[in-house]
Amino acid sequence: MDMNIRYSTIKKAEAIEILRDKTSFNYTFDQTTIELLKKRFALKDSLYILAKNNGEFTAFCSVDRDWWENNYFFIREILVDPNFQKLGLGQELMKRCIDHAKKKGAKGVVTETAFENVPMQKLCAKFGFQQWNNPQWKEGITYKLTLGGFRRSAVESEIGVDSRLRGNDIKR
Repeated sequence: MDMNIRYSTIKKAEAIEILRDKTSFNYTFDQTTIELLKKRFALKDSLYILAKNNGEFTAFCSVDRDWWENNYFFIREILVDPNFQKLGLGQELMKRCIDHAKKKGAKGVVTETAFENVPMQKLCAKFGFQQWNNPQWKEGITYKLTLGGFRRSAVESEIGVDSRLRGNDIKR
């Protein structure tokens, strides 16, 4: 497969429509989900990233401040097309979400995932997230990463990447 993954920041809420009818583990990006993403897109400091390979959808992520703890960012979605899984796109998107939160001075980053979403659980572990007993959500697992004194992640060390030097594109 010829790979030319390009990452771009979504600038207009209408671009979120690209997710319509895409599937992520146990749910589909339906009208309700799309509208909720559009609503959070408008929040201060939200970041929505789209990845494409030769112009075709490959992955998406979103991170925003809509979390009940002060100064924490919430990674709402990381979705990788099944044809592009196990190529490092999820890791790249997670890194970009964490870097964004750090740049905005966040205390930490939180995400939630289904009990059966083992790939996301492994991704959280690679970045040093800890399982956290969330008193407000029991339908899956909540992960929290505290950013105070954050150092190079295990993933960055493993693949030899310095996030300060990484470009916006991956070519394979």
